[in-house]
Amino acid sequence: MFQVRCLFLVVLLTWLAPVMVWAQVETPAAANKRLFDRTVDELNFRTMETVYDKTFTRRKFPVSLRTQQQRRQFDDFNGNADLKKLFLNYNDLSERFKNRFGKGRTDLAEFERQLNGLLIDKNFEFFISVIPRDERIALIRAEQRIIKQATAQFNASQDPTPDELATDAATVPPADATTLPSGDASELEDVAPQPEVVVPSSGGPIIRSADVPSTHDWFDYLTLALALGSSLGLLYVLTSVLPEMRARLNELDPTHATRSSDSLPSDRYEDE
Repeated sequence: MFQVRCLFLVVLLTWLAPVMVWAQVETPAAANKRLFDRTVDELNFRTMETVYDKTFTRRKFPVSLRTQQQRRQFDDFNGNADLKKLFLNYNDLSERFKNRFGKGRTDLAEFERQLNGLLIDKNFEFFISVIPRDERIALIRAEQRIIKQATAQFNASQDPTPDELATDAATVPPADATTLPSGDASELEDVAPQPEVVVPSSGGPIIRSADVPSTHDWFDYLTLALALGSSLGLLYVLTSVLPEMRARLNELDPTHATRSSDSLPSDRYEDE
């Protein structure tokens, strides 16, 4: 009986030893990477499930398709080859997001940024464009909640503390130290960012912001001078040239003076 118990303890320790070793060997970075991959699979599943259920009202996307390989083997698209190709392409493209985390920064901010990048990816926007707008908004909000749950499970024990970040920022020289201007006033003015000018797409007039200083070149001043010259010329013609021409025309017409002096007919009683 004692030998049986010893054999049972040996078998139990042999079975538990790899598990205990794996739990000790797995670092927080590896656990966070596994959490990231699992969250990406969950986001992709929710996206494909929503699009499939809204496309086929009498079919449901299987809840067991949690991995990329399982979703790739799914073939129930009611004979719609284009829709099947769309699902397969998105399944492969969205899987590539797993390779974007774990090689560079692995802190919580990068973890959340990479997951949110899946929701603004152009392939994601194109894939969900087949469903109504309200359904798209509901899907995005549901996936944002999934991302928040994943960030809550993130192990930030290896992330740098605020004191370490402040120390690193103090020791590292400015990144743009070699690109600073030499000190000339004109260069310093050029470095300052200028407000943008809003250009309407409809081809209308350019609307300049109130903060943008008005700049004029020689062409603007030439246009203003020509406009003033045209206005003065027109005023001179109306006030001087036209009255003088009318006076000369009146002098050339001999009947004008007679008509002007005998404008009213006179009565001739003596003829009667």
